[in-house]
Amino acid sequence: MKKRILTLALLMSVVMLNAQSIKLFYGSQVLNDNDTILEILYDEENEVNTFVGYQNMTGSPIVFRVQKEALILNTETTDILFCLGECYTGNLSQPISLGANETVPTNSSNAFHATYTGCKDAALVKYTFYNTENESDKVSFYIQYSAEGTGLRESEPQVSLRAYPNPAVSTVSIDYIAPANNTSLVIKNLAGREVYRAPVSQSGKKQIDVTKFHAGMYFYGLETDGKMLCTKKLLIK
Repeated sequence: MKKRILTLALLMSVVMLNAQSIKLFYGSQVLNDNDTILEILYDEENEVNTFVGYQNMTGSPIVFRVQKEALILNTETTDILFCLGECYTGNLSQPISLGANETVPTNSSNAFHATYTGCKDAALVKYTFYNTENESDKVSFYIQYSAEGTGLRESEPQVSLRAYPNPAVSTVSIDYIAPANNTSLVIKNLAGREVYRAPVSQSGKKQIDVTKFHAGMYFYGLETDGKMLCTKKLLIK
């Protein structure tokens, strides 16, 4: 009898060690490990937002981090940031505390939030939530961005944007390839108010003084005939 009890205890400990302490959900759907969220890039969109909620499945507080891995991403034309309250331009979040049995729904300001901005190029990004005390306790999912079937790349002229350094402190340089000479480089704040505009040629670089900009997130892009052809994010500290 003692041997059977010991064996059962060992089996239960193995199950507990292999159990995922974090559950993810997209809308009402639970995300299993390595599930994929498909986001279609439509003609009228310059930005795509994806929200994922999460829950601590244990009766104790945990600390976790989120790691981003860009498997397919054209960094010359596309930015993808992720946020959990705070937004990250890099590939790893800060440690985040989650109380016992605590749930962060998708409509919370602290929910996982990925933002795609760019020129409608396909991309594939993997995100992994892992327990900092046990890195094998993790769950991953993918976000696939696809323009398949929309004819976007055939119908749109070549457009390219890259800002550096990003985040910027005093100045930012923006390399660009524009579709036509009647194009402007535009920067707007999160409220949509224009804070910078300058005409650009079909290719080149603009160096911009941002010392008078308030710290925060901005959008920059190319505008031709009143239409924004490409929009990306710029962080100013």
